[in-house]
Amino acid sequence: MASFMLQDVTTWIAGYDFTTDLNQLSINASVDDLDNTVFGLGGYRRRVGGLRNVETSYSGFWQSATTDAPDPQIFSQLATVDQPVTIANDDAEGSTAFMFQGAKFSYNLLGQIGEVTPFDLDIMGTNPVGLVRGAVTKAKASVNATGATGTAWNGGNVAADQFLYATFHVFGTPGTTITAVIESDDNGAFSSATTRITFGPITTAGGTWGTRVAGPLTETHYRLNVTAITGTFSIAAAIGIGS
Repeated sequence: MASFMLQDVTTWIAGYDFTTDLNQLSINASVDDLDNTVFGLGGYRRRVGGLRNVETSYSGFWQSATTDAPDPQIFSQLATVDQPVTIANDDAEGSTAFMFQGAKFSYNLLGQIGEVTPFDLDIMGTNPVGLVRGAVTKAKASVNATGATGTAWNGGNVAADQFLYATFHVFGTPGTTITAVIESDDNGAFSSATTRITFGPITTAGGTWGTRVAGPLTETHYRLNVTAITGTFSIAAAIGIGS
């Protein structure tokens, strides 16, 4: 893949879409380097990996007029752990997505006179699952009917030491109730689809981290399917495979 300019980086945190509030974002996935150097190594250090961590930093323009703005979403949820976070390089289905569960631990707001009011936010991982890599399978959109929605992802097999993961986000003022599932199959037509993860019934805005499914799974294709719905919901979803 060629280099590209950041333009439509997408950020869904719990039940709020931060995409159009931000102008800068970074993901830092790290592993502690532990020194286990001994004699006899020819003068070079030796290291092994230790504890893992994921941290994300966001910068953007502050708003607080309604609940549909950064400030009320951040302030009311400071230190709320295990919130589903999904970040993608753009808003298209099939785009690479990174998912983790974290909490908003640092929030800085306001600035200098005469400037557009800024804010900065740091979210740190709070769950041992850590960072999962996958793809956007349902871009943010409204749905009001049952059936498969979004774009199926050809993610390959889930190995014996891996898990299938998924995030599901509901935004704004939702309808009455929605239930959705992640299905898998060995073909893109989903001629013998198997339900792997269930979301719901969901009645309020928010994010859901699906209960992970252990491998091995011999299927290669995965999709989101709405199995029950009353009213209209604005939703998004991503699927990944990780350890």
